[in-house]
Amino acid sequence: MKVTGAHLVFRPQPTLQLIWALGDEETRKAIEAAHERAIAIVLAWIEEDVAVIRYGAGGPHRTRPAHCLVAARFRHYEARSGMPLLHDHLPLSLRGLRPDGKWCTPRRC
Repeated sequence: MKVTGAHLVFRPQPTLQLIWALGDEETRKAIEAAHERAIAIVLAWIEEDVAVIRYGAGGPHRTRPAHCLVAARFRHYEARSGMPLLHDHLPLSLRGLRPDGKWCTPRRC
């Protein structure tokens, strides 16, 4: 099966969700700032340590994608039920640009 993307969902732990939902404006902003920082740390880790293209017969060549990651991010403040739920969706492309200019997926390089 060819996989060309991943769907990441980021949300604070349940106790922070409760504090965020019931807290004052300053508390909500502090929790959202920490949430933003956590997302930035995870994305930096993915770019630095996880995103690797293998190519060639048997995949002996390894390199980082030439132009980093391609993703979109959507913030939501409630669940489908209407209850408060701070969370971000991040669809992430798993395609990468090899040094020779060819785009490929993890299984087809």
